[in-house]
Amino acid sequence: MGRGRLSPQAVRSLYGSTIAMSASRLDRVKSCHFGYFMEYGLRAKERTRADFQAPEVGTFIHYLLENILRDVEQQGQRPPRRELSAMVRRYTEEYAATVIDGYGEKSARFRYLFSRLRETALAIVENVLDELDNSDFRPLAFELGFGGRAGALPAITVTAGDTTLSVTGKVDRVDGWLKNGKLYLRVVDYKTGKKAFDLADVRYGLGIQMLLYLFALRRYGGAYFGAEVEPAGVLYLPARDVIKKADRAIPPEKLHTLLQNELRRTGMVLSDPEVLTAMEHSALESPCYLPVAVRKDGTVSGLAAGVLADTAQMGKMGRYVDRLLRRVAQELGSGNIDADPCRRGPQESVCDWCPFASACWFDEKRDKPKYLQKTTAEEFWTLVDKEVEDRG
Repeated sequence: MGRGRLSPQAVRSLYGSTIAMSASRLDRVKSCHFGYFMEYGLRAKERTRADFQAPEVGTFIHYLLENILRDVEQQGQRPPRRELSAMVRRYTEEYAATVIDGYGEKSARFRYLFSRLRETALAIVENVLDELDNSDFRPLAFELGFGGRAGALPAITVTAGDTTLSVTGKVDRVDGWLKNGKLYLRVVDYKTGKKAFDLADVRYGLGIQMLLYLFALRRYGGAYFGAEVEPAGVLYLPARDVIKKADRAIPPEKLHTLLQNELRRTGMVLSDPEVLTAMEHSALESPCYLPVAVRKDGTVSGLAAGVLADTAQMGKMGRYVDRLLRRVAQELGSGNIDADPCRRGPQESVCDWCPFASACWFDEKRDKPKYLQKTTAEEFWTLVDKEVEDRG
């Protein structure tokens, strides 16, 4: 026996005639419908701690990279390391003074965690600038918004049956490369957790936020940027604390290697050799930043399944993401409040960190978890081909 469904009247009362959500909420829907219902339907609140938590870490890293990269692009050249270090300190102090409410009165632990972030920030900034020094792609936009009052581009909107879903959000960074009249765009996301591109996630509708932005840029970006847009990929930059306390005494060359490994991007990029070379000049010989490797025979492969996609596959991915979005609209519109948490195995479930577990009382005799299966590139593209073919 399931948990039933919300009536159409209840759906409209809770969510409105048009369901509006941020792109980041999509994962909440697909992770567990009951969890989404509790948080965004009933507006239940979880208890929070007064530490410097991951969302605040992300806000700080975003603020720092956005401001410093914009300054460097406007200057037209990379500043010396001492000047760059001074920029990091200045923006860090500015963030503490203007964004963190009552920073001087925070706990010693809070200020310690923030000081650790400041120590790491310069290394992350230098890594990003090193990448751009070896690339023809240039930052074209920061915090580019879709929908909402401040959005430069329209909200991403789909309709399934009687339900319209309107998705808003922001791209951390959009990089572009103009070639033969086409503007190749990639979206870059700064991740402070351990999020990595995973075809298993995409298969089940998780982790599609950056892909959603990429294909929305293909639809809306032409008018905004003034050129025909070609999707070039999505990259996640793992901008987390990569310098561990035990590593501070290691030689500089070993530290450099550590950083290169820890800050290696994940994601999906266009397999066109010319585009890969434009993204990273050494991509076809000895890539350092892109999630690709060069085999002994000289061919390029992805470091994970699905990293490389040709133009046709990019097009299919765009249609698949659209299908996933329509499916979310249909599920919410039909009043789905099932407790169907995603699981990667018996020891890893979204229930482990769900703040509403005490209200859910999940029971496998009644509820049905979704087990995420490891997915090869071949399996994924076969699934996508079938989905696109079946739905037209």
